[in-house]
Amino acid sequence: MAERGVTCHRCGASTPLPADLRVPVFGCAFCGAEIETAAVVGPEAVSADALHHHVAGAAAHRSDLREFVRSAPRFEGGSAGFREARCRRCDAPVEVPLDVTVHQFTCGACGSAERVDAYISDKERLDIDMARQIAGNEALARLRAEGVPCVRCAGRNAVPDDGSVQVVCRFCGATILLTDHVDASAVARSRLKHGALARRDEALRANAAVERRARTVSIAVVVAVVVVIVVAIAAGAATR
Repeated sequence: MAERGVTCHRCGASTPLPADLRVPVFGCAFCGAEIETAAVVGPEAVSADALHHHVAGAAAHRSDLREFVRSAPRFEGGSAGFREARCRRCDAPVEVPLDVTVHQFTCGACGSAERVDAYISDKERLDIDMARQIAGNEALARLRAEGVPCVRCAGRNAVPDDGSVQVVCRFCGATILLTDHVDASAVARSRLKHGALARRDEALRANAAVERRARTVSIAVVVAVVVVIVVAIAAGAATR
């Protein structure tokens, strides 16, 4: 995997990402050049922040928690892989998506809309995706245990278990991008998990300061938050 960090296209400086990855572009800390956030960190982490922001507004949806769950943005943490096959209609080579939220694809040769499960079962895709997620989680855990090397000075740095997508090298100050070393969806899932836990803790702390009726409502919000996160990570918040 290429190690590129967060490098400004204008001045070549190693500049940090913004705290909120929903920001479409951010300025280089050294020369001010605009850098596209998603192009650097990937759509996975950006979607994690979008979902985290949605969860932060759970209290405003107390009167309609069903709508809160339904309107959750899609978490882009699905598999980007494909399986090669032959089109059942024209026998042209096709790439069948392994993303469990994708149910249909189009043959590039004959234009026919094909159901994914006609080529690979949903169960097999789910098994493949679970193995992918486990492998990504284990790789991220190893990175935390062993530390991450800096692309510029090769110094090894500790990786905090706090949902971070970047580490600032303690030797030379360069920004190290974790997705240069492990699967981007694993980093995004970790970010989403830590954001969800933080929101849960905030809601539970609020419960201790309100009357019983308000506490019951807040608990319902916590349940809705958990539902959103589980659905997002398991299968995406919306189908394609």
